[in-house]
Amino acid sequence: MLKFFILLVLSQSLAFAGSREEAQDILLRFKNETSITKRLDLISKIFMGLPYGQGGPLGEGPEGRYDQDPLYRFDTFDCTTYVETIMALALARDINEFEEHLDKIRYENGEIDYLKRNHFTDLQWIPFNIENGHMTEINTTVTNQIKVAEALINFPNWIRSIKIAEIKMPNSTQEEKQERLEELHALAPNYTSSIARVNYLEINMLVKKPQLLNKIPTGSIVNFVRPNWDLTDLIGTHQNISHQGFIFKRNNVVYLRHASTTGKVKEEPFLDYLKKFVNHPTMKGIHLMRLN
Repeated sequence: MLKFFILLVLSQSLAFAGSREEAQDILLRFKNETSITKRLDLISKIFMGLPYGQGGPLGEGPEGRYDQDPLYRFDTFDCTTYVETIMALALARDINEFEEHLDKIRYENGEIDYLKRNHFTDLQWIPFNIENGHMTEINTTVTNQIKVAEALINFPNWIRSIKIAEIKMPNSTQEEKQERLEELHALAPNYTSSIARVNYLEINMLVKKPQLLNKIPTGSIVNFVRPNWDLTDLIGTHQNISHQGFIFKRNNVVYLRHASTTGKVKEEPFLDYLKKFVNHPTMKGIHLMRLN
């Protein structure tokens, strides 16, 4: 019944997507479930099959300076917005708590601003969500064989590399968008480059010792690590993280549930997914976290 309701809502106008009423309905339907892990599992399931949101489906809302996509929505996700939305829903008991958690998860100090958004998982999203108490790193629950990825995040160059297609102002002319883009580019000198480091477990090792996957707690958040991944031509910098999702266990099988770039929110055996990246030139490992 819940899935039918969600699909019915999602078939309506996109203007309704992300409304407070819709969020409150989801929260009310799970109000009696107290386990965070169970809430993550149940809530994340209702969005299975929804389309992958190309180009980043969320922004700072209608008052956003550079990206006026909604602050939250329930009709489409990319990998990060899927994880963030489910986390915030799982932690919240009412709509105000949901919005507060989501802001703190997505933005530095919960301040809704394009350049305060946690654009870089390695440099911002992981450390800020550890600092604010939302998350804990749990790699060592699986093994002590930890490696470290390191990349110089060229934040100024990333700002200068932002393109006009990334300026989401639906009611503005192309000229107005261009002016706003130039304004954003002019802010680049106010920022500095920083080293981002991420601990990770090697994919090759995990595939050789698949029994280690059983040690991953159900409900964990997994970040996929590409050490010093060179995206200079695309976004002006290197980085370490390319994808995110959830780990759940069912019938002694470990599953990855994620908004997949193949086109939709889906679930697949985690070992099968990892096998695709054995000896991969850039994808080397996983980083694990727990929602507190």
